[in-house]
Amino acid sequence: MDDLVFPAHARIAMARDQIAVEGVYHVIGDADEILPRDDGRTEYVGVWDGRTLMVVIEDDGLTVVTAFELKRRRRRAR
Repeated sequence: MDDLVFPAHARIAMARDQIAVEGVYHVIGDADEILPRDDGRTEYVGVWDGRTLMVVIEDDGLTVVTAFELKRRRRRAR
């Protein structure tokens, strides 16, 4: 896999949920679910370090939009 790009927003989200870069790579490489979205982004859901994580990648396949722990099946819409 190519090197991923982690913009500030993604790093802040990862820090909030204490997700290491290695966890993001693991979830993308060994996802339990890969969900394409209508906006071209892709959601990867997988388990890392005993936690279920979601990683969202831009349509370029390299830029991490966000990563967070799924404490319930999906985050509620704001």
